[in-house]
Amino acid sequence: MSESGRYGLLGDPVTHTLSPRLYRAAFAYLQIPAVYQAHRVPRDDSMALRRWMTELGASGGGNVTVPHKGLAASHLEVSSGTVDRTGACNCFWLDSAGRLVGDNTDVEGFLAATTDLTELRLEGASVLILGAGGAARAVALACSEAGVGQLVVCNRTVGRAEALVSHLGIERVASVASPLDVSSGVWDVVVNATSLGLVPGDPLPLTLESDRFGCAFDLVYGPGGTEWTRHAVALGIPAIDGLSMLENQAVLSLDRWLGQVPDRRSVTREMRQAAIDSSRLGSG
Repeated sequence: MSESGRYGLLGDPVTHTLSPRLYRAAFAYLQIPAVYQAHRVPRDDSMALRRWMTELGASGGGNVTVPHKGLAASHLEVSSGTVDRTGACNCFWLDSAGRLVGDNTDVEGFLAATTDLTELRLEGASVLILGAGGAARAVALACSEAGVGQLVVCNRTVGRAEALVSHLGIERVASVASPLDVSSGVWDVVVNATSLGLVPGDPLPLTLESDRFGCAFDLVYGPGGTEWTRHAVALGIPAIDGLSMLENQAVLSLDRWLGQVPDRRSVTREMRQAAIDSSRLGSG
């Protein structure tokens, strides 16, 4: 296991992120003198993204968040099968040959997080995914692998949703829709894989109704949940935000950078405590 390093998160926006606090807690518990910082990389600045990926990859590794997961995948020299399938990368490092390597830990992280909500069962379920970006691709692949009965990808630009389904090759269980198309219908699970909720004042990704939705999963996270999860709970709909997924994919990222992480449960516990402490301080 590496003894030191410089790690970071690349995205836009990044002011809301808990990732630095979570990783610092993990490094402290593992007694690794490493640093982890968030770096804003403007949308569409491909050169800056590649420069940061190469720099951080050489010193330790890094993560990628919205809106760069697809662009990050295009910069890799070696990619995992999950990156190839989703077309999205959220974790990168340099291998011993100096090649930029990437993986997507969101798929496994999402599946692990679903176990935190008792009412959420993917096998045989009808699932509505809001969004068609890198996070939505990971969720759609995870749902397909979990054996959902029906999957609908909803996006304002239907062509992007169609491209997602086609890229993943999940036409057997998946279809696409616009927001107007999902104004009716009943779903066991609805997942917000858009960026709505990252910025205060954002509209809700979808107005829920208690007789139409069994449970809700918001990939966005915040102190005490998000506006959308609170909206769901107020209607009696079980809901979970994206903190558990963040924790799970973070441990998986540590595996990629450092080798198998020992005592994963304790590492996750330290991350969760850091998130709780952060919410008490009022920082999102």
